[in-house]
Amino acid sequence: MKVNVISESEFFPKGHGVHTAYLNHVAMLKKLNMEVLTNSLKKADVVHIETIGPFGLYKLLSSPKTVVSAHVIPASFEGSLTGTRYWLGSAKRYLRFFYNKANLVLAVAPKVKSELEKIGVKQRIEILPNPVNTLVFKRDAELRTLGRKRFGLNTDNRVVLGVGQVQPRKGIGDFIKIAQELPEFTFIWVGSQPFGALTTQSEELQQLLKFPPKNFIKASGVPYSRMPQVYNASDIFFFPSYQENASMSIIEAASSGLPLVLRDLAEYRLLYKKGYLACSKNSEFKTDIQLLFSDRNLFGRQKKESFKLAQKFSYEALGDKLLRYYQNL
Repeated sequence: MKVNVISESEFFPKGHGVHTAYLNHVAMLKKLNMEVLTNSLKKADVVHIETIGPFGLYKLLSSPKTVVSAHVIPASFEGSLTGTRYWLGSAKRYLRFFYNKANLVLAVAPKVKSELEKIGVKQRIEILPNPVNTLVFKRDAELRTLGRKRFGLNTDNRVVLGVGQVQPRKGIGDFIKIAQELPEFTFIWVGSQPFGALTTQSEELQQLLKFPPKNFIKASGVPYSRMPQVYNASDIFFFPSYQENASMSIIEAASSGLPLVLRDLAEYRLLYKKGYLACSKNSEFKTDIQLLFSDRNLFGRQKKESFKLAQKFSYEALGDKLLRYYQNL
């Protein structure tokens, strides 16, 4: 079977989860010994589309057998891009049109499926999370040494990591505020603004980034191939995002052996069910981070929970399921 995977992220800024999901999707198919094309104009048995731009639309309308991975819902735009109140209604109509043209829609999370149904997507929708290469993202002493050297850390630094675009929706403002309140730990945020001036950035966030605490490190432009070093350099993954569909960084961190401290979101409860510490406000985030560093038993239990969670998103767990969807078409 020949599969053509389409992602316009190849041609535009890449520092976001959809591009990472695309890379993992292609790698997983190759591991299944599939014949894989990417962004090709050649004929294929199945065209699998990851992005909703003009080339994705062209392939959607011109290909006989199409699968679309639904990474984007209307809520994805709010707190991410500027001026949403002016164009969000048009975006909803476009998303409804786009997804309804596919033979099969693969929602990356249960919450995504329900949101698509709410905006009027009538086409068949199945749930298939984004896969993560658990053989690449793993706990490794050599990678830890390289990662710590990258950030100028010594063995005594206790590191709290966040990974995501620099935008209010991702909760980076809360991340920095908690760094201010916990000066005994080092906080690292890895991420950039791949959509440049289109990115929403509140005045408060601008001020926090302009005058960050001394224990806060912001790293942008880290290539994806170096991210295993970043996770291994860290001790805890803290991600206070306000809205997510199926964050790649959460599962990468879990696969790398990091305890997870996340905001208590319905999306996570539906997709992960357990395997992380859930908090609703900054005081709870602060308490859980302190507890993880002070209670080695809790730290060990949460590392085990992270590992179990990551296995649900491995190539082995999801690859055959995707292949069956293709064969059914």
